[in-house]
Amino acid sequence: MIEISEFLQTILLSLARYLLILIVSYILTWLSFPYLYRLMVEGQLVRPNYREERIPAVAGLLFVVLLPLTTGLGMAFSVKSFTTVNAVLFLWVILGMGLIGFIDDVIGDHTQKGFKGHFRALFKDKRLTTGGLKAFFGAVIALVFSIATANLVKGKLEVWPVISNFLLVALCANSLNLFDLRPGRAGKIFIAGFVIVLMFSQDFEVYTGLFVPILAIMLYYLPYDLKARVMMGDVGSNLLGASLGVMMAWMFSDLSKLIAIILLVILQLTAEKISFSKVIDQHRLLRSLDEIGRRQH
Repeated sequence: MIEISEFLQTILLSLARYLLILIVSYILTWLSFPYLYRLMVEGQLVRPNYREERIPAVAGLLFVVLLPLTTGLGMAFSVKSFTTVNAVLFLWVILGMGLIGFIDDVIGDHTQKGFKGHFRALFKDKRLTTGGLKAFFGAVIALVFSIATANLVKGKLEVWPVISNFLLVALCANSLNLFDLRPGRAGKIFIAGFVIVLMFSQDFEVYTGLFVPILAIMLYYLPYDLKARVMMGDVGSNLLGASLGVMMAWMFSDLSKLIAIILLVILQLTAEKISFSKVIDQHRLLRSLDEIGRRQH
């Protein structure tokens, strides 16, 4: 009876810490967002959305600004998953992916689309696009993460963990970017992916806490995106996609990783051939889900 009571106390204490980091992260987002919004407007970090309305276009900076702080708070609150190794690898991925996404947002010309376009520009035209730069350094970030995870977290370097974790982070980073074409769509995909990963997780308590602040920030941010007041930009979609990849790398079984990689590869190949926006618009259920919460004209 005593053992059961101690177990329940441990569970409740863990949940309380998760709830605390969720609430604090949400409050920090609420306090920070108006200042970041003004910074983007005054800094001319705006561009036309799909309706040709000029709005702040790099609102994903909110995640870059807040996640190092929330990671420190998680350590201070003694949340289990905020170990030094986990936190450093987490910050390496989200800050690195956010940075290369921001570079693409600010100086990218976006005339080349998809992997084919960027590789064609590099090898045929001898021209490096920001998308090509993003793909290269995104791969480097994913590779360093996968090797470090195998060495530091797992304790040994094995081929499958390195390859699978690399592919998950790299493919997820680009996959969410494919959906960031309408207000709130990428945010909804992220939340759905977050829930799916947790459903199939085999190490829920060990790692989940690190990603709770991302969910808290998203819950505050998403209504602004849905109302087309801001766009997250590549800085946001790359970061969020990569964070899902990290979750899969840490929390999925080998079989789940293999299934996820196959689905992600199919998604990438499909995106080279068809427009997901057209597919969504042509199917009533998908269109209804896509329009939930969105400002209508």
